Amino acid sequence: MAQGEIDGCVTELQDLLNSHGAKLSVDGDFGPATFTAVENYQAAHGLSRDGIVGPLTKASLDATSVPAPIALTSSACPADIAEGEIDGCVTKLQQLLNTHGAGLSVDGDFGPATFTAVENYQSAHGLAKDGIVGPNTKASLDGSSTSVPAPIALTSASCPADMAQGEIDGCVTELQDLLNAHGAGLSVDGDFGPATVTAVKNYQSDHGLTADGIVGPNTKASLDGGSTPPPPPPGGGVLAKVVSYAQAIENGDAETGWGGGYIQYVWGGGHESQPGPSTGTCVGDPQSLSCSDPGAIGLDCSGFARWVYDLAYGSDVLGSGATGNQIAEMTQVSSPVPGDLVFFGSSASNTEHVGVYIGNGQMINAYDTGTNVQTNNISAGGNLVGYYQY
Repeated sequence: MAQGEIDGCVTELQDLLNSHGAKLSVDGDFGPATFTAVENYQAAHGLSRDGIVGPLTKASLDATSVPAPIALTSSACPADIAEGEIDGCVTKLQQLLNTHGAGLSVDGDFGPATFTAVENYQSAHGLAKDGIVGPNTKASLDGSSTSVPAPIALTSASCPADMAQGEIDGCVTELQDLLNAHGAGLSVDGDFGPATVTAVKNYQSDHGLTADGIVGPNTKASLDGGSTPPPPPPGGGVLAKVVSYAQAIENGDAETGWGGGYIQYVWGGGHESQPGPSTGTCVGDPQSLSCSDPGAIGLDCSGFARWVYDLAYGSDVLGSGATGNQIAEMTQVSSPVPGDLVFFGSSASNTEHVGVYIGNGQMINAYDTGTNVQTNNISAGGNLVGYYQY
């Protein structure tokens, strides 16, 4: 199994990786985040770190033996559960800590990560911070697990049309579960607090929704898996061409100015006098790997955006500059449509990545060294600055 696969096998893979703390969005899509999680798992388990799930990696994932969970208050569990213990009591402990956002690998092994998670939980709940799960910590964990409101489907008549900060009920429990399926790492407590607001805003930004932190009909439909298509570009005109050219380039079908074939990421590629793939440069390159082949021809992220817009508009409207120059030519929009550009960085004046937004929380971009032009989730780009229209 490798990057690019989309099926139920990948769904199972993501579930297994998440049991080791990966925090992946379980969507059945073997994208860059899943690739990185596979590499991390392989490195942690003494396997060849290539991001490919072959026989050895499959065997390791399938063979991981996790002790069955045992209630912390059971007589089978010691009065004080501490670092070094390996059993079902620790499995249950890790599961409970994960409902509070710990993101632990559930393996039944009370190691340093579990110790730290216990300390964090104790600090957050006014308990003695010693990393030992004694009677008070057990009671707190067991009490919090039973007091969480039962989940209610967001589309139920029991849930308000617009869910917002301050709400405490089963609708919020369901919301937090859904957000965690997209990697939010929330404590599932049914309380729509500041952390849930932030997670909602992040989800909305990643999926082309208005990032207001309010869970209204559009956000509910998106979370519930609604397949509402993205809005078409105005008039189906030039922005539709932007998307079409971007998809053609990704699929290796770009003819104009290239001649076909997949196009690799090359640092500095696409910034010569005319738009299109070109040799890169090591000037300003933060990764030595990017310059391992100074004769390589390809595109970097802004070179890709420049070429796509040149093909669609019929002229070099973005110019040969980098992301900072491109964003200066555009206007930020709150409701993006496919064909707009999405920028990432610490601010609008300090951008570091750009992609072509194609709807449904995805973009086509020249992502990084070792990859071809590809589709990624918006979240893969890093800190989102915003969506911009020419």
